[in-house]
This record gives sequence, structure tokens and C-alpha cells, in this order.
Amino acid sequence: MKYGFLILLGLVQATHAANYPVRVGNSTVIIQVHKQGEGKAFVHVHQNETTALAAAQAIVAAEGGSILTLVHSGERNIVFNLHAIRYEFDPNRIYSSAGIKKTLTQFGSYSTEAHREVNRLAKRIKCLLPKGKIIAVHNNQSYSLKNYLPGSDLAEDAQALHFYDKANYRNFYLVTQEQDYVRLKDHNFNSILQAQSATDDGSLSVYLAGRDYINVEAGYDQLAAQIRMLKYA
Repeated sequence: MKYGFLILLGLVQATHAANYPVRVGNSTVIIQVHKQGEGKAFVHVHQNETTALAAAQAIVAAEGGSILTLVHSGERNIVFNLHAIRYEFDPNRIYSSAGIKKTLTQFGSYSTEAHREVNRLAKRIKCLLPKGKIIAVHNNQSYSLKNYLPGSDLAEDAQALHFYDKANYRNFYLVTQEQDYVRLKDHNFNSILQAQSATDDGSLSVYLAGRDYINVEAGYDQLAAQIRMLKYA
């Protein structure tokens, strides 16, 4: 009984959750960081991609690790108002100055003040990213591995691509390190090695191009498959 209590106490002490609110215009984005012992570090930036978050939570609950996630309106993009002007941006396109300008322009208005507001959030997220390997978790609908096939819109951003025809083309890895690409390809997973000259779209994959970064993409109905993918990430 005594040892069981000590083990339980150790588990409780090893679990830590913190909220970091960041003001963006008239909106507040909460960066939530949940850590349970040692393990893989997951990043989840699109709040509506709930399957991806559930998959990361399952891995952390079973094996330990951490999850950084964003909480705001429940949607994919973040919306705010500044001086009575509406702005919108994709929180996975804000990790470079060029990316911030592109994503604000894509979804509506742009101004240097709005740029500074978005950059404040980006800087806070960057500061909270853990050292070592980063595993991003995403769900997709129109976006898939097919976007990187020769002749497709993102083909030039892929240095190498492995398409396993028995796997769902929506379930794939995008990695920055060749050893990860080879390892995952050898396990018959759909895999893409990001090109060193990939377009600066402001995404985490470009910002972390020099680090060990793995993006795990899966369809919204692919929870079991995504959990399996995270185990190999």
C-alpha cells in the first residue's frame, strides 16, 4: 500500500499543465502546455483538428510526453479585430515575417499593426517549443500527399517522396531529416522529405527545417491510424 501510494504520488507530480494567454487584437489565444513525465513532444496548432489532438493525448496518457495546443474560437483559423478592422490568419503560417504577411493577406486585411499582433503570438509559441524532436499533429481534408506528387502544386517542396499504395493517401509524414524519412519509408508509411529550399510559407516545418521535425497528417476519421503513426514518429 505504501509503495502504491508513492508511485501514485510520483505520477501526480510528473503531470503538469499550464496556460499562457496571449492577446491578439481584441482576442485572446491560450497556449496550453500539458506535460506528463518524459516522452515525445507534440504540437497541435489547429483547434478544429480534434482527431489529431485525441491521438496525441492517447500517446501521452499511455507513454508520457507533452502537448502544446492552441485554444481560441474552436475553428482552424484565428480571428481578431483591431481598430474596428477584422483580421484572420492560419496559426501554422506565422513563424516567419513573410508567412505572417501571406496568411493575413490571404484571409482578408493586412496592416503592420496586425502583423505585430500576430508576431507576438508566434514569438510566444516559439519560446514554449521544447528542445529536441518536435512532432506536429494535423488532420486534413483537401490537403494530402497527392499535393507533393510530380506535377502537383507542392512538388518542388519535396526532396523525396514515398507513396505506399496500400495506405490511405491522407495519412502521411512530412519530415525534415533524411534518417526519419528512410526509417518511416522502410516501415511502409507514406512519407515526404521536405526540400531544403522549401517555400517560406511561415509554417513550423520551414521554421524548424534545421531541427528534427515530423508532421503527422491524417484524415479526420483516421484516429487509430494516427495513433499508430505517432508511435512510430
